[in-house]
Amino acid sequence: MTRTLKSFFNWLGVTPYLTRDEIFTTLHSITEIAPVGSTIIFDYFDTDAFIPEKSSPQMQKSLEYLRKIGEPVITGFNPSTLAEELASLGFSLHENLSPADIEERYFKGLPDGYHSYEHGHFVCAVTE
Repeated sequence: MTRTLKSFFNWLGVTPYLTRDEIFTTLHSITEIAPVGSTIIFDYFDTDAFIPEKSSPQMQKSLEYLRKIGEPVITGFNPSTLAEELASLGFSLHENLSPADIEERYFKGLPDGYHSYEHGHFVCAVTE
């Protein structure tokens, strides 16, 4: 059976709660079932979010709160190596939005209180 119908995968709000192995296994599975040109979007925290010296007290409070309610954020990615990691799984990185990019694109001009997460990124990747 030839797979020709391109697919779109919306994986927002998931990867921070999974292990790297679980994330990479899932991404690899997508490249095995989806035809070339299929797209996935997902969000992630950069690895600095987990280093108290590199993240704000507000970010540390958010991570602690999520741990307390049983939803610990356990995985982040290095934005500078993500393209290579995705390529090893059969994806090309189309877009990797930084917190500043997200703020500018989606929250500019909105009332105070509407903003992106510090250390939060949005990715768009395409199967090769």
